[in-house]
Amino acid sequence: MTALISACLFLLLLKPLFNICAYVVSFIYIRLINNRVTSFQKVYPPTDLSKPGLRKLIGRYVSGLVYYATLQTGKISFHFIRNFIYKYVFRMKMMKGAIIYGGVEIRRPDKLTVGKGSVVGHDCILDARNMIEIGENVNIGNGVWLWSTQHNHRSQKFDNKFSKVMKIVVHDRVWLGPRVTVLPGCIIGEGAVIGAGSVVTKDIEPFTINAGIPAKKVGERSRDIDYVLNGRPLPFI
Repeated sequence: MTALISACLFLLLLKPLFNICAYVVSFIYIRLINNRVTSFQKVYPPTDLSKPGLRKLIGRYVSGLVYYATLQTGKISFHFIRNFIYKYVFRMKMMKGAIIYGGVEIRRPDKLTVGKGSVVGHDCILDARNMIEIGENVNIGNGVWLWSTQHNHRSQKFDNKFSKVMKIVVHDRVWLGPRVTVLPGCIIGEGAVIGAGSVVTKDIEPFTINAGIPAKKVGERSRDIDYVLNGRPLPFI
């Protein structure tokens, strides 16, 4: 009976201990990335295992821990804890009043900037491997996907593309409706609106209303806007 209780307690403690390990590794690794590594391919080793080696194997497991830690952060029910981890473990540039709701998946948070007063809704995916910059007072709806990289279909090894030109920029007071997808390299101009479910494949002009697959201009928005989002999130979500 004692052995059974001990085993149950061990299993209950196993995940918290694993999570702590993942965050410690992330804290150290993110700083090594910023200080010593310039190529993303060196940080997240390619999937090609034709040349096995201890260094590559360790790199894959460490990368897996970092990715795991980012996913677990999105599941935490308290904003101040999530924000602390995003800022001080993953080095995300998260300005005053910025809100990131639960369930968000962030890839390379150290390459993500979220401006003052901007809101990221539930269950978004922000793939910042080639950098994402979100301006001030931006409203990003639930389930939005921002992809700053993609596989190279011309590559023999189907590897990911890494280039500064694939950076995504979302300017001030943009509104991205639910389930919008933004593809690599797109710049969304100030005050633009993207309708729900649209796919952005090219740059969007400021103060335009866009919808469809691919997203196209369907109207214009007033340029006389100066609202400031309040920066007060609903608790526990």
